[in-house]
Amino acid sequence: MKIRNSVLFSALFLFAACAVAEPPVAINGVLLSADDVASLEARLGGRVVPGSYAYDPTTGCWANLSVGTSGCLGSDTVTTFGRYGSGERNSNGVWSYNSDIAGGSVGGTGDGCVYAFDWSNC
Repeated sequence: MKIRNSVLFSALFLFAACAVAEPPVAINGVLLSADDVASLEARLGGRVVPGSYAYDPTTGCWANLSVGTSGCLGSDTVTTFGRYGSGERNSNGVWSYNSDIAGGSVGGTGDGCVYAFDWSNC
């Protein structure tokens, strides 16, 4: 019984340790440490979403290859490419998404207006 409990507690400890571990961030194939990520977040003034990034230091443009978002440093627009379409959003609350399956676009403005195909609430 003691061995069985030890194995159970070891498994639970290992599971708990894995559950609290942050997902990795890699830039151009280089895995960042937790300290590197914290430093980068402090410099950028926001959270870095986990994933594998391609970054071009010449242009300042980046792409998160894991989730399909991209943008450029100094720009407030983020572009998203997904399996079913693409879209973008900016820091003013303006967003749009083009759905390939539905054959049209939806979007919104920072003041709460939403549009979809021929409909709008404004």
